[in-house]
Amino acid sequence: MRTLSLLLSLFFVCTNVHAQTTHTVNVTGVAFSPSSLVVTVGDTVDFVWGTGIHNVRAISGAFDSGNPVSGTFTFSVTFDQAFLNANPFSNNFYKYVCDLHIAYGMAGSIQVDTPGTPVLDLAPDLPAANAPLTFHVWDASPNSTVLLGYSMTGGGPFNSPFGLALLTPPVGLIAAMSADSTGHAQLSVQVPATMLGRSIWFQALDRTASVFSNGVFSTFN
Repeated sequence: MRTLSLLLSLFFVCTNVHAQTTHTVNVTGVAFSPSSLVVTVGDTVDFVWGTGIHNVRAISGAFDSGNPVSGTFTFSVTFDQAFLNANPFSNNFYKYVCDLHIAYGMAGSIQVDTPGTPVLDLAPDLPAANAPLTFHVWDASPNSTVLLGYSMTGGGPFNSPFGLALLTPPVGLIAAMSADSTGHAQLSVQVPATMLGRSIWFQALDRTASVFSNGVFSTFN
């Protein structure tokens, strides 16, 4: 890995405008319904309580309804760009649970689609030190060069000449990857054991479109 200050100067933010939609997830019994949901950036999800005592807590800490409650209650989360920037997670994928009913499998997930921007996805999404890690970038320009950057300092935001980067300088370059004809780029690495307990922020750049991906924050366990 080496420092690449030019990475920030090449980054560009693309803002997507669409008709915002409100989705409903029913919180009742020992299940969320639907338990899996795909939304578009800017959409809102209303968690609506039915029977039982429940809470809704994202495993990543991105959202939390608070202490378990019963009765008539609605907890709303808007997955706009500000939310994604403040809660950078692999593939914009947020898993959540009801703390009282984890043993019964009361869990769900929300994936946020961001049309027009590449998506950075880590496998596994909770990486570990001294273990393999694969970076996937989806929806990049076909046959383009994709730069994979990182920061050990923070997730920005940093105002570069061409937009907002979700990395705090100094920024390093992990690799320059080549996307295939479908816009997919992939890189597999071995995380050093010395990364145990350390935090890192990642972001990818599609050089052809001058658009960068979602940010991803990880602490290596």
